[in-house]
Amino acid sequence: MARLKELRRSLTFRIAGLLALALLPVGLISVVTTYQLLNKADRELRDGLLALTSEAAAEQEAAVRSATGVAKAFVGMIPVLRSTGFECEEPLQNILRDSPELSFLGYVANDGTLLCASADQGSDLSDRPLHKEFVENPGPRVKFNAMGAISKTAVVIVSLPVISDGAYDGYVTASLPHRQLNRPTPGTVGRERPLELITFNAEGEVLTSTANGDREERFLPSNRSLSALVSGEEATFVARVASGEERLFALSPIVPGQVFALGSWEYRRGPMFGGLGIGSSLLFPLLMWVVSLLVAFFAVQRMVIKPTRNLRARMLQFMRSRRLVEPNNDPSIPTEIRDMEETWMRLAENILHDEAELYDTIHQRTVLLKEVHHRVKNNLQLIVSLVGMKMRKAKSPAVKLALSNVQQRVMSIARVHQNLYETSTAERVRAGELLDAITGQIVAAASQGEEELDLETRFDDCEVYPDQAVPLSLAVSELITNALKHIGPLEGEKKARLEVSLNCEEGSGHGQVKVCNTLPPEPVPQVEDSTGLGEQLVRAFSSQMEAAVHREETDTHYTVIIDFPIQGFDDNIVPSDHVIPVSSGTPRRDRALSS
Repeated sequence: MARLKELRRSLTFRIAGLLALALLPVGLISVVTTYQLLNKADRELRDGLLALTSEAAAEQEAAVRSATGVAKAFVGMIPVLRSTGFECEEPLQNILRDSPELSFLGYVANDGTLLCASADQGSDLSDRPLHKEFVENPGPRVKFNAMGAISKTAVVIVSLPVISDGAYDGYVTASLPHRQLNRPTPGTVGRERPLELITFNAEGEVLTSTANGDREERFLPSNRSLSALVSGEEATFVARVASGEERLFALSPIVPGQVFALGSWEYRRGPMFGGLGIGSSLLFPLLMWVVSLLVAFFAVQRMVIKPTRNLRARMLQFMRSRRLVEPNNDPSIPTEIRDMEETWMRLAENILHDEAELYDTIHQRTVLLKEVHHRVKNNLQLIVSLVGMKMRKAKSPAVKLALSNVQQRVMSIARVHQNLYETSTAERVRAGELLDAITGQIVAAASQGEEELDLETRFDDCEVYPDQAVPLSLAVSELITNALKHIGPLEGEKKARLEVSLNCEEGSGHGQVKVCNTLPPEPVPQVEDSTGLGEQLVRAFSSQMEAAVHREETDTHYTVIIDFPIQGFDDNIVPSDHVIPVSSGTPRRDRALSS
């Protein structure tokens, strides 16, 4: 989330957003226009399919209408033929001769007797399902019969009721050979998208189909039946077939209320612009918008963002190494960016000049401060020498002991100033390095040798200010000196052990000094009773550091722990041993600091 917020504030994101908003109306207009054209093409496609369906069903329509007309004429002839005793075969044969699309004409009475027919007159049709349907529900019908009672072949039967004296008196049938009506239609739109034509009656029964022997369900809508499509108006709709394919359907009445034609065509919405569909047609203006956005963004990236990033990279390099890198002589960079780079170069040169003067000032101050430490150490050593001369001339052991204690403490202070001069910088003192040097010097100057003392030290890398380093060093010196006075080997051991450690946990802001020595079974004899001056000095030095002193004593060990806060450093202050650039471009340390 933080990364996303940072990205939203970037110049790249904002320019991209503005360009997208600026070009969005053009893209929307293109999409809307394309969508309108696609809808228009889709309407034209539906109208074309409806006309194609009507054209493809023209043969079936003509045949059914012809059969219906002949059947109506035959109904009018029934009274005349009845008066002649139904001598029908010759007149009906003449009618069939004039209407070659018909294969049979006949009049069936209520009882199922074929009273008048072009063939097989007198046959009994009472057990036929079609006869029972006509008797139960008289009315005009168009039906498909897979096995005609007379022709013994598949026929489409057009039937009309015969009304005599206001009462139902049988029906007239006109049969059409199914094989002639079921021929494949020539109506196609391209070889890849043939038109499939299906005709059906008012009950939703299929009369003819161009499926070439395949099941009609492959080309019929799966979500609605044919009986639900019966209407008196032309219509087009899109639906899915049983296989899941989406197809376009056109409904056209052949005989209103009785026979209907349904055209089925593979649906490809909006085939326009060289055959592009709706997806590719709508994608085209979107692609144009994206390309325009990318071109504009690339131009801004090339002329603004990239030079700005390069300038920022040179700034970061200057900040880390104080090295100036000349800008690239790229003619594509705008004048405004070039002016910014020139201004930055001048500013960086002024910063280098000011820093060089500042480093010289700090160097001089560091040299003077170290000289002060050196002179203080020399003066303290002179005092130690004078005290030693007095101590040698003294006659009283008490005076010698007192002068010896003074000499040791002055020598400890001298050691602190010597180590400040030799091991640390002027602004930051490495406490671990300082305490390590002081511990080694005090132990080496003590009476015990390596064969009598086992020294364990562990000092963390910790930096403190000089006003903390001095009291810390003096307090540790007093603790080590006091430990050496009372130290002794444990029972059964030959060497005494002294442990001195400095623990500084990173980020805690606290340091801890620990001095621990072993105690012998018998107390070490002292020249005189302790005055407690060393303990007082440790408390005084700890108070200067705002530290807490903890003492722990057992039968075998004596431990003193000083817990002190570490003052934080101001990173804005340039340290005296900072790496400064030279003319060759490679960094070096100030040689005067180690001279």
